[in-house]
Amino acid sequence: MSLLLAVTGNIASGKSYVAEMLREKGCALIVADKVAHTLYESNPALVREIAHAFGDDVLRDNGTLDRARLGAIVFGTATAMEKLNTLVHPHLVAAVREEVASARTVMNQVIVDAALIFEWGIQNEFDHVILVTAPEPLRLERLRARTGLGREDAEARIRIQMPEEEKRKLAAIVIENDGDEASLQQKVDAVWETISASRIPD
Repeated sequence: MSLLLAVTGNIASGKSYVAEMLREKGCALIVADKVAHTLYESNPALVREIAHAFGDDVLRDNGTLDRARLGAIVFGTATAMEKLNTLVHPHLVAAVREEVASARTVMNQVIVDAALIFEWGIQNEFDHVILVTAPEPLRLERLRARTGLGREDAEARIRIQMPEEEKRKLAAIVIENDGDEASLQQKVDAVWETISASRIPD
């Protein structure tokens, strides 16, 4: 069964947990954030462009990108985030597509874990896009616990993303991650069964 899935969701929604649960069904998993790490390491010209746009403070002493410092800047305003996205997204989308093509040579079922599927406008490249959602107060609590951010900074990171309401209109499948891990696993299992039943064997 050939299958290409995207798992997406806003910050602290739990999308990566869902992607990992699906990987255990026998899928290759491509994590966009890891692809971005590799991209920054392998594309010094892009890193220089980012430093030119945001200042040398986003670089470590060895000239590599300090993502924490960059994040502190771009999560502060939508303008800064848009500027970064304009620089990075074309390279990142191309790199993700290359990873998908490579994975599909050895695995029939591939998942892409990426927060910005809809923002990139590539949702139609997938058989299904799964949106993982959670109530905003819960996401705020998870984000603060995970990062140690203050409430104001955590809220800023949530607000800067495309609202979940807009993403719901675009997603084929929505998983509400508002309970415990066992509940989430049951929802993922049910979604997998539905998807598997709808696929035509190769």
